[in-house]
Amino acid sequence: MLFVTFHGGSSKHSINNVCAYTTGSGPQKNPSSPSVLNMLYLDQLSELRGMVLANDCLYVANGSKKTSNILCFQGSGTTYNLVSTFVCGNLNSVDHPFSLAFDGLGHCFVSNQDTNVVAVFNVGASGETTTPGPIASYLTGLNLTGTFLDATFVASKVGSLPNVPPTPPLAKSQGGLDVTTTGTGASEKVQNSVRDLAIANGILFVVDEPGGCVRMYDPSTGTYQGKSTGALKSPTHLLVQGTTMYVTAGSDIWSSPLPTDSSKPTLDFTSIFSTTLGAVAGLAFDQASPPNSYVAIRTSNPPQILICDSQLQNPTTFTTCSDSPEFVLYVPD
Repeated sequence: MLFVTFHGGSSKHSINNVCAYTTGSGPQKNPSSPSVLNMLYLDQLSELRGMVLANDCLYVANGSKKTSNILCFQGSGTTYNLVSTFVCGNLNSVDHPFSLAFDGLGHCFVSNQDTNVVAVFNVGASGETTTPGPIASYLTGLNLTGTFLDATFVASKVGSLPNVPPTPPLAKSQGGLDVTTTGTGASEKVQNSVRDLAIANGILFVVDEPGGCVRMYDPSTGTYQGKSTGALKSPTHLLVQGTTMYVTAGSDIWSSPLPTDSSKPTLDFTSIFSTTLGAVAGLAFDQASPPNSYVAIRTSNPPQILICDSQLQNPTTFTTCSDSPEFVLYVPD
């Protein structure tokens, strides 16, 4: 089964739920289930982004400005019921969350587009609740002037962003995430900022979209460990598959061997997939032998998801969509 989130919002074509598709075949005109998520007030779902299956739960980033939280669902098949608000949007660091990742040690990391930080949370024993974690010890050890946002683990290069409390600016050489804004005065807003994140082999990987790279940090202390090489243009989504890391950037997909030395990690991306259809978003592989790959094309007309072979070759249309697909997650049947 393939779970998909979409750009969402308030237009007539917006999809503000997770849709499920049957994997291994195509093209498919409609999802097998158009509404995986079930809750009392479905209008509280808007602009869904990253999804993670962990702790017997499905966690979904509920990304719009009016929601800005991470929700926790439980279920099976194509029906998941709301259990709790896993991460609340009442912290000054949580605004327009894009994705989340777990370290397996009781911590959850959340990337936030409008504050341009990664925040850390302590996960409760049930897996259904969190409490804010401390500011990363690496950041406090720098003794910078000012106050970081609540639970900041990875900080912004720019300390003054629209509608965000001022924070100490963090140089890119110290791991500060790049950010761009658009507009002026009261109409200024964040345009490009932090995107996806992942944890593997004792390393926290964070996509810096305007910086054109994937930055690496120690997931225990927040210590900056360097950035990727390779000419990434507007990277957004990450996937760890076996010993390989994939990143989507513009109309391309790039890959690199996953670092195995957490003390001196390196990522050297090379382009392995390119399309003229539009910008690439999420990526997933199923468990067929050999596996199929699924590539979300968010700006094609119409938006669509491609199915390719295990080497991301021989693409054909898996399904077309009324809204732009964002994240794709393979869920074993």
